[in-house]
Amino acid sequence: MPLNADPLVTRVAAILRRCPTLGPGDAVLVAVSGGSDSLALLHLLATVDLPLRLTAAYIDHKLRPAETPGELALVDLTCQRLGIPFVTATVDVPRLVAGQGRSPEEAARHLRYTELERLRAECGATFIALGHTADDQVEEFFLRLLRGAGRKGFCGMAAQRGHLLRPLLGERKATLIDYLQRNGLRWCVDSSNAERHYLRNRVRLDLLPLLETQFSPAIRATVLRTMEIFGEEEDLLAGLGEQAWQDCLRPADAITGPTGQVPSLILDIAACRRQPMALLRRVVERGFWSLGVRPSFARIALLIDFIISNAAGGELHLGEGLRARRGRGEMHLFCLPVTGPGRIAKASCHIELTIAGPGRHRVGDLGRELRLAIASPQEEPQAGGLRVDADRVSFPLLLRSPQPGERFRPCHGAGSKKVNRFLNERGIPAAERQAWPLLCDGKGIIALVSLDIDQSRRVTAATTRVLEIEWRTSPGSDGSERDAAAAHPPPQR
Repeated sequence: MPLNADPLVTRVAAILRRCPTLGPGDAVLVAVSGGSDSLALLHLLATVDLPLRLTAAYIDHKLRPAETPGELALVDLTCQRLGIPFVTATVDVPRLVAGQGRSPEEAARHLRYTELERLRAECGATFIALGHTADDQVEEFFLRLLRGAGRKGFCGMAAQRGHLLRPLLGERKATLIDYLQRNGLRWCVDSSNAERHYLRNRVRLDLLPLLETQFSPAIRATVLRTMEIFGEEEDLLAGLGEQAWQDCLRPADAITGPTGQVPSLILDIAACRRQPMALLRRVVERGFWSLGVRPSFARIALLIDFIISNAAGGELHLGEGLRARRGRGEMHLFCLPVTGPGRIAKASCHIELTIAGPGRHRVGDLGRELRLAIASPQEEPQAGGLRVDADRVSFPLLLRSPQPGERFRPCHGAGSKKVNRFLNERGIPAAERQAWPLLCDGKGIIALVSLDIDQSRRVTAATTRVLEIEWRTSPGSDGSERDAAAAHPPPQR
């Protein structure tokens, strides 16, 4: 059978023609490891009736030094026979694993894609071609199921995403091996593919064979069909999600943090509440990504609960410097720069300040001030502020650091809770909790400033006066932040 009549060649050519931005004469960098999938990809791209300018790239991960020379030699020989330029690069995966604690799989993927991108630019290529197959799709489905993912995660990889091409996603590995054998081509076997301490290998070697023999021989085809359905539905939901994002997003002025302006956005609470939960999740997830914070199910759920709650104010800490501050029908999201794992500020300091009455009370060591004002219950609350029944508060007040083991009754919780535990649940790192300012009177805790009030001080239908509590940067302060409580910049509106 002539090569140009090979069904596999025909299918791959059809996939490439459907890639909207790939045209005749485009330069493509082909990632080749020496394994069956990538060598088949290289040969197929050289065979299809599209005039592509190919360059092969081999990345040495420093993980299998005994096998690397053989793979290099085979890829080099294949490229010589096909008349394709060949480039190589080395990345130090063991060093990244040791230095950052990443898994070998994650580190290898990160360094491989980074180096391929560098080579693409160096070679003047428009695209990078990768040898992912239908089997890889199925394995990825179960990996994401085990680790947790949303609908988008179960759609799998796309044949083209940006400048990445994956023309073999519809093909089984067995089909590619058959193609290599029919064309007299050799390939290498990666010994690490048999090591079961890698989760992907356990999925491939143990889970999938078990499902095929004990549950459904057609499990792979079923999963691929399911991923196709998810993909079609995702296209629809993505459009609806974009409209929901535009409906919920509000213009945001700059927010100033310890080192200058910080990423921020504002969501309209009423518009968010109008969204179906599926779309609200997408809005919140996009908000995380837009601020450079990786979303998780727990983080998204926390922020959604904060949005749909009836809280009048307060602030939520979501990790990686991300803060959500509520006020006046809007949710302010901003991301402070972190100086270490989970840390916004370095040191804590002891707080103890007696407050005779309403007004502005500067906490000089922190460059912050506590603002207390009497207001009507009908007035709109200040953004990020808290409100209590003024008649349930007895001056003088004391602004102080928490004491070991003390408890209070969160207004939006059930029963009493240790202050330290409450701060932990709000994402406050342990090193910062000891300096979180508490506002108290002779009866006990009134509020954890910027977070929540004690239930006994809450505003009710019988309230005639409210005491507004704000924690702000002091005018004229040098902007330095000495603790986590001092690291909550207000919107500069």
